[in-house]
Amino acid sequence: MSTDHVEGVDINMGDRAPVVCVVTIYHKLGGGVLRSVLESIERLRYPREKIILLMIDNYSRDGAFEFVNGWLLERVGLYRGVVHIRARGNPARLRNVALLTAMRLGVELFSFIDSDILVDSDFLNRALETMIQYEGLKRVFSVSMVWDVGLENLDWLEKLYVKWFKGRKIVRKGVFEGEAINTSACLINLGRVCDVGFFDEDVWFIEDLDWGRRVTRKGYVCLFDDRVVLLHLRKYSLKEFRKYFMRGALAEAKLFLKNGLGWRAARRVLYWCGVLAGFSLVWVSPWPALVLAAVGYGVYFRRARGWGKLFLYPVSLPFNILKSFGLGVAMMYWVLKGGYSAERVTVLGEPDWEVVLWNVSQRST
Repeated sequence: MSTDHVEGVDINMGDRAPVVCVVTIYHKLGGGVLRSVLESIERLRYPREKIILLMIDNYSRDGAFEFVNGWLLERVGLYRGVVHIRARGNPARLRNVALLTAMRLGVELFSFIDSDILVDSDFLNRALETMIQYEGLKRVFSVSMVWDVGLENLDWLEKLYVKWFKGRKIVRKGVFEGEAINTSACLINLGRVCDVGFFDEDVWFIEDLDWGRRVTRKGYVCLFDDRVVLLHLRKYSLKEFRKYFMRGALAEAKLFLKNGLGWRAARRVLYWCGVLAGFSLVWVSPWPALVLAAVGYGVYFRRARGWGKLFLYPVSLPFNILKSFGLGVAMMYWVLKGGYSAERVTVLGEPDWEVVLWNVSQRST
């Protein structure tokens, strides 16, 4: 979806707070996590008469839908609007449903708050202030917050990466430009979405990376604000590793190919698949495997610290081989199939989602 030239809405409105559509997409209660997220949304110190709450349920089966619907019904009349939708699809498609719904509501600004992110009470005010402050200098598309998942929520392999890899020296900049959008907690100038287009529904789990690159190619900027670091309540597990082969590899492959990063990804695939081939043919000659392993060991030795200099490469080797093999197959699929340069958007036709609750003030936005 595009137009010849869309500048977006005028956000320099003085003391008049613009209407914001706050969206949370969920699919489970998460052991009380969803309840905590909704409580953090309710604590937002932004005028409630300027907030439309939009909740999208991905057909949860653990009572999350009933809980959220009851929560919204209790807040009818307290906010400018409450909307509850049930929709099927991957995260990118559900985000598109949210964007399209917000456009039809005619709102000016749009905010994603994921179902496992706790926002502080000044999140919207701070994001809007940043957007207004930089709008005179840049064509601001979004302001994203920075979050921290906490070491205790990582799986054992990720913990080793954090412990053993040398961390890059990061200087707190307050507000800075990025190459993508952190859709976990962000504020978006909705008028400019028409110019950029919707999320690519083939690229999910990392849909915000692809979207952000399209945003910057259009001449807009994606701002990040790390003055307040939000808490991310998601727990990571190696059980999710299987998702990479079922879904993630195809998404990552399309992201690389459509954004001109194919060769960079191909080098990784060629190296790790070469290691696999070398070890498979070690009975013929050990030298290819030894040379490739030595090169990789040297790279990891320079980048790691402590015991990681010795153990990070062999520990991560099987996972890197499996992921690279999956990525290589996925890249071949897209190259042979074609069409990886175009976005797939399925929400612009007849709606196939269910609007459960729609109570929105008819006052002019």
